[in-house]
Amino acid sequence: MALPTYRKATRKEPRSGPSLVSTTLLITAPAVFAVAVLRPRSSR
Repeated sequence: MALPTYRKATRKEPRSGPSLVSTTLLITAPAVFAVAVLRPRSSR
């Protein structure tokens, strides 16, 4: 009985570009800033 030849597990290359956290912050930070600036002021 012939045993199957061992192959090293192939690992995906890390994708180039910004990480998921950086991309998320890049998208959400301007939106949060805009909400803070544009929300109506309370008039007392």
